[in-house]
Amino acid sequence: MKIKKIVVALIMFLMMVSVCAKPVQANGFTFPSFSEIMQDGKDFLSKGGQQGKNYIGDSDMQSIFLPMARILLSIGIIVLVAATMIMGVKYMFASPEEAAKLKQQLIGLVVSGVVIFGAVGIWTLAYQVFSSVL
Repeated sequence: MKIKKIVVALIMFLMMVSVCAKPVQANGFTFPSFSEIMQDGKDFLSKGGQQGKNYIGDSDMQSIFLPMARILLSIGIIVLVAATMIMGVKYMFASPEEAAKLKQQLIGLVVSGVVIFGAVGIWTLAYQVFSSVL
């Protein structure tokens, strides 16, 4: 009964706000044409292609991010192996009820492994595709 009153009060409040709200008008706004969008994109790319003092190239990005990516992947693999070993030892000495709970936790372990290695695979594939295109 109390929830009904709260829902009715919320609906009444939303109706009052919608009636009292002033409409927003965007006078003079026109959607850009396809050629204008393409020209803006080309201008953006040409500005990015200019090698000035703030230019960061592909090799610079690799030297910055590749060591971090390798460290994070190594940490992920170490944690995954350690968790698998701990769960294996627990499973060996577990009662049937505890073994069933560990099997359910194993699903999370498998999903985390798929996420770690899947992310690396997707990133590598995307890098190969885009480096061959560009």
